[in-house]
Amino acid sequence: MRMWMINPKHLCKKHLLGEHGEMHKFLPSFRKKVKIDGRFSPIVQIQFQGYKERHDALAEEMLRRGMNHKSPLIDLPDFKSMYPQHYHRTVEVPHNIKDLSERCPDCRERMCTI
Repeated sequence: MRMWMINPKHLCKKHLLGEHGEMHKFLPSFRKKVKIDGRFSPIVQIQFQGYKERHDALAEEMLRRGMNHKSPLIDLPDFKSMYPQHYHRTVEVPHNIKDLSERCPDCRERMCTI
């Protein structure tokens, strides 16, 4: 799982839907307290603080683009108590902007035009 934490307007359709889908896909693993240390080194890929707000921002952008969204986040686990060592870690947005703009021409174009 990787949360880009980039303004959703700057994500191409593939990365917008991908990040949104992974947020849902990984919830069962989080509930089972699956070991996730590899998602925090060498770079932070998951940001538990504001998880629902990030999901909602992605969903809002999906709707703005005319896509469907019928999957609200419900029954979120208590990330703070489950993963206290990672709860306050934040994704490095400038790093992700650079990384994504280098690997995805569609995201790069959106970053330059929006």
